[in-house]
Amino acid sequence: MSQRTFTDGAVGVLSGRELSTKELTGLAESARAAEVRVAIAMIEATPPRVGLARDLGLAAVSELRPMLSALALLSSGVKAAWTASPRRLPAIDRARLRHALSSAGDGAPTLTRDDGSRLVLRRRGIRPLPVGEAVDLASALLALEGADDSERAPMPTVQGVERERIVEVIFGPPRALSDPSSKAALEPYDLPLPMEELCTSPSRAAAEASRIGFPVRVSLASPDLRTWDHSDLVADGVNSASHVRDVFRQIMALAQSRRPDARLLGVVVSAAQTEKALLDVSVRPISGGLALLDLGFADAHGAAAQDRIETLLPLSAAQLERALSRLNGASLLMSKTSAQRRAELQALRDVLTRLGAFVHDHRDAVTRLRVAPLAVLLTGALELREACVEVGDVFARSLAASAQL
Repeated sequence: MSQRTFTDGAVGVLSGRELSTKELTGLAESARAAEVRVAIAMIEATPPRVGLARDLGLAAVSELRPMLSALALLSSGVKAAWTASPRRLPAIDRARLRHALSSAGDGAPTLTRDDGSRLVLRRRGIRPLPVGEAVDLASALLALEGADDSERAPMPTVQGVERERIVEVIFGPPRALSDPSSKAALEPYDLPLPMEELCTSPSRAAAEASRIGFPVRVSLASPDLRTWDHSDLVADGVNSASHVRDVFRQIMALAQSRRPDARLLGVVVSAAQTEKALLDVSVRPISGGLALLDLGFADAHGAAAQDRIETLLPLSAAQLERALSRLNGASLLMSKTSAQRRAELQALRDVLTRLGAFVHDHRDAVTRLRVAPLAVLLTGALELREACVEVGDVFARSLAASAQL
């Protein structure tokens, strides 16, 4: 159940549940068309969903009182309230607001407590504005500062892509493509795929490993058993031909025992690269020519901590950096030096944009694309180690349409 409160130029929305992506995008589009700002409280919403709402331009929080504080600020017309000065507040209030306030400049509003001990925003030319308690105001200020109401660029077109070549791979009944098939579909988008070979025998695996150069990574290739669900079906640092043959047999035997009916294509032998972080990336097509990006850490600790974000593709470098800052492990992804950091952000943005373009271009057929892991290497480069393209019912729909002719 949602309730709405209207004031001049602002709307407050209270929802007792987490809104879907479709509902949030619809709300954001309606607000932009009506030229109003929205403060929304989704009770007990997850941080990724709150972050997505802010990326859509909504001042989103997960509790009622911070939403009322945000609505008060929006309806007052006060711009950049996070630059307010807390100098006249007690020390406990200043501590609660510390992370929500930026340095105040000349003419910035001032926060005080009135005779009734309410927290009030004061600025020359406007009436004193009650803004709630410090902890609620802090959440509201962070929501307002994080709300991105800028126009998003349309999904870019990747030049030189042969659509027919991709359709040959993805056309068919609803299914999840194997890693080799998924990468065959993605290859025309000039994504950073590893040097690797699909091998169906121990001797072929050993030969390809020798050609690629030791050490290598050996992983199962199967549309039914994914290595992100079965980490023991991947072996890193395999450093000899005999070891490759042994690993091939072990992985195949383990996969067969785990699921006798699984389709086993063989193993993928790839060059071993040292990474500083492993990402789990999911991209889905949504309305308005956009794609929903769900990004988190693929390692066991990151997955257990549910350290992830949701945002929209395409995005600018600044939008990507702001979204990544919501990850607790953000420091693992980017270097500290500004030049290297910019280069790494650009490399990640380019890969994510190409993944979004693939999903957007084939949105009639592709329901989801998952890359797990997307490896962030020590050099700052990236590598798509395992991919899965999920195909919808476009084949069945095309047959039904043909039957009606």
